[in-house]
Amino acid sequence: MDGSVSGKSFRSPEIQRLDAFVDAAFAFAVSLLIIAGAEPLQSFADLGRALTRIPAFACGFALIALFWLAHRTWSRLTPVRTGWTTFLSLAVVFAVLVFVFPLRLLTETATHYISGGLLPGGQLMSGISDLRWTYVIYGVGFAILSGLNTALFANAARALRDGDTAARRDGLQWASTWGVATGTGLLSALIAATPLLRFAPWLPGVVYNLIPLGVAVITLRKRRTA
Repeated sequence: MDGSVSGKSFRSPEIQRLDAFVDAAFAFAVSLLIIAGAEPLQSFADLGRALTRIPAFACGFALIALFWLAHRTWSRLTPVRTGWTTFLSLAVVFAVLVFVFPLRLLTETATHYISGGLLPGGQLMSGISDLRWTYVIYGVGFAILSGLNTALFANAARALRDGDTAARRDGLQWASTWGVATGTGLLSALIAATPLLRFAPWLPGVVYNLIPLGVAVITLRKRRTA
C-alpha cells in the first residue's frame, strides 16, 4: 500500500475491516476477563460472591481499555497502513488475548491483598513461586504490548515526517510514553525474578507507578522544547 498521507482514500474498506477486527478482539478480551472468573449462580449468596469480583474486573478492564485507546489513537493519528503496521496490529490482538489470563490472576490477587482478604483471590496462588512467575509473565506481556504500541507510534511519526508536524510530534511523544511503559514492564519482571520478591512481594507491582512519573518528565521536556 502506498505510504503517502492524504485525505480519505486511506480509510478504505480494508483498513476499516482491520480496525474493526482489532476492536472486536479487545472486546473479546474483556469477555475472557469476565468468563475466566465466572461461576454459575445458584443462589443469592453466589450473586454476592460474584459481585465481590467487580473491583478486580474493573482493574483488568481499565488496563485493557488503555491498550485499546492507544491503538485507536494511533489509528486516528495516521490513516496509513502498510504490511508492517498490519503485522503490528495483529500482534497486538494476539498479545492482548494471551495477556488477559495473567492479568486476571494478578488483579484478583492484588485486590485480595489490598482489601485485607475481604475480596476473593487468595486461593489463586499457593506460594511465592506462583507469585514470582505471575509477575514475570505479566511483566513480559505488558512490555510486549507496550513495545508494540511504541513501534506503531514510531512508525506513524516516520510516516508523517513530511506531513503534519504537530501530528508527528504527537507520534513521537506517544512512542516515548509507551517506551517508558515497555521498560517498566521489563523492570518489574526482572525484580520479580530476584530473591528481593520474598522480602517485598509488593515491589514488582509498585514499580508500575514509574510510568506516570516518566510521562510527566516527557511532557515537561516537550513543553520546554516548545
